[in-house]
Amino acid sequence: MTTQTETNLYTLMAGLLEYPREDIKDRAKAFADALAGCTKYPPEVAEEYGKFMKDLDIMALDDLQGIYSYTFELTSDYSLDMGSHIFDGFRRSNKLSTIKSMYRDNGFPYEQLAKGELPDHLPILLHFLGFVKDEELMKDFRQGFVILALEKLHKNFEKNLRNIYRHLMSAVYRIIETDVKEVK
Repeated sequence: MTTQTETNLYTLMAGLLEYPREDIKDRAKAFADALAGCTKYPPEVAEEYGKFMKDLDIMALDDLQGIYSYTFELTSDYSLDMGSHIFDGFRRSNKLSTIKSMYRDNGFPYEQLAKGELPDHLPILLHFLGFVKDEELMKDFRQGFVILALEKLHKNFEKNLRNIYRHLMSAVYRIIETDVKEVK
């Protein structure tokens, strides 16, 4: 069963993966506090996230925004549009349609949150996972789509040792991987 703290983690992760604004350090602290309350995750999650926090602490917002734009918007290997990591062409467009229907069927305010992003954009997916109450749907979606795409994205980041987002993506991947394994 998913606890309130765990669903809140998904929402907080979504906020960290959105374009960084002035409140990014406050968001990072809120996530660190929530993560500290979750003992089910392996110690590597806190270690990776700690590295992200350390880098974030010394980085100027303008620099972080530049890295974000270059990493997630200009490099397809690191795209936050998760379907692009596991589908191409028509199969991806079908999946986008399916995800959008799932959002609508569950009363998720996709249009409000999307701000022009596609339904498979990772922050949107994480907001949905923090929103949805149907445990079976959450389990199936994480297991059948989210973790598969995150696994590819995580592998791409393992080759990019100097990017600040490498540590955050590693923590996100490990959290969702743990949640998927827990409910199998």
